[in-house]
Amino acid sequence: MTKGDDRIKQKLQTALAAVLCCFTLSGCAIFTKDTAELLKPPALTEELSEIADAISQSAGEDYTLTYPARGRFRTPVVQDDIDGDGVKEALAFYSKTEAEETTEYVDLFCASGEKWQSAARQGIVAGGVDQVDLSDLDGDGVKEIIVGWEIYGTSEMQLAVYTFSGNKLNEEMLEQYTRFACCELNEDAKGDILLIRLNPAEESNTAFWYAWDTESKGIKEISSCPLDASVKSINDPVVATLSSGKTAVYLDEVKGVGAVTEVLFSEKNSLVNPLLNRETGETSSTLRSATFSVQDINADGFVEIPVQKSVPSVLESETNEKLYLTDWCSFDGETLTTQLTAMMNTLDEYYYILPSGLADQVAVLKDTDRHLRELYRYDAAAGRISDLLVSFVAVPAGGDTEEYLQKGYKKLSSDKVWTYLCKVGEETENGLSFGDIKAGFRTVA
Repeated sequence: MTKGDDRIKQKLQTALAAVLCCFTLSGCAIFTKDTAELLKPPALTEELSEIADAISQSAGEDYTLTYPARGRFRTPVVQDDIDGDGVKEALAFYSKTEAEETTEYVDLFCASGEKWQSAARQGIVAGGVDQVDLSDLDGDGVKEIIVGWEIYGTSEMQLAVYTFSGNKLNEEMLEQYTRFACCELNEDAKGDILLIRLNPAEESNTAFWYAWDTESKGIKEISSCPLDASVKSINDPVVATLSSGKTAVYLDEVKGVGAVTEVLFSEKNSLVNPLLNRETGETSSTLRSATFSVQDINADGFVEIPVQKSVPSVLESETNEKLYLTDWCSFDGETLTTQLTAMMNTLDEYYYILPSGLADQVAVLKDTDRHLRELYRYDAAAGRISDLLVSFVAVPAGGDTEEYLQKGYKKLSSDKVWTYLCKVGEETENGLSFGDIKAGFRTVA
């Protein structure tokens, strides 16, 4: 081994030690508050060294480990039991530049005794790895390797699916995409691929459902459906269930006037998008600010969709800024049903869940400079704003809260960034208590 080989090996082992300590079988978390947990040394130092040796032998000199940009696997080496024999294999992603052309590789390694050996690899001219996933698409117990490649010098990406058999990685599919998700749309215990392709220039956005075809023994398009034609960009798809229990994929998308959510699922072996208005080619029932994304906000096990509704403003603004509350809605495939209504404050990192029935009876005062939000009782029939219900203020951590305490505010909670206080309006029969406010107050952690 040359000195150059020694340097490459040393750098690789250092990189692997840093990234593989984050591994779990299902991938690493996107973020964790316990940074020290990520800095623990790998438990199997000798094994990591052997993987490093194997990659170096397979790749040769002058290669660079590639980190996937998104998805559940975010490291250049992924360990999982791919062939279903109870023993983990390792996938390595790296690039090499040869003849002024960069080739990205996926390299599959199997343990042979105490050593790792490359069993198969595939290369593609690309600029990086967008996303990696594993799914048994044909139901044979062996997981297919699904890789989204970033095409060098363009904004396009290509989705490749590889099967591992006969010591070969066989390319079964190569399709252009914007986002993709692995899921089980028809719940047949086989994996499916939902592929999203946006073409904003031509206002042609489409979702495609791909699955394994038993007759042709390959992957084919099962169905497709249009998406909101005015969508310009899209977040990572969220695979979850409808409130009826059916598997669905939630798409948070950004368009010129805000954001929308579209929900896709299978109906009679066809991909459907029931929230899309086919006449206008747009989705409007879930329109809101681009700030909010779908989430299980009430911890009931189902994803809720944020939908904004306007409320009266207590203060007149020169900019005539519109104020909103947010309805968090479940979706059963046909109907959006409000589960809770909240006043969302992303600037000060909190939200307040309004008591049931009060959402249509409030006006809002928003004072961004003072980090102040207030709710007042509002008579819609008379168009009249009356009593203060509650006043919220966020004070930077370490700031002086005494002036607010003297004005009747009480402390709700605090963290490293903010101290949150509130003052309750007169506690009448129709008013709110401090206990009511505290029960509905949440910080955005």
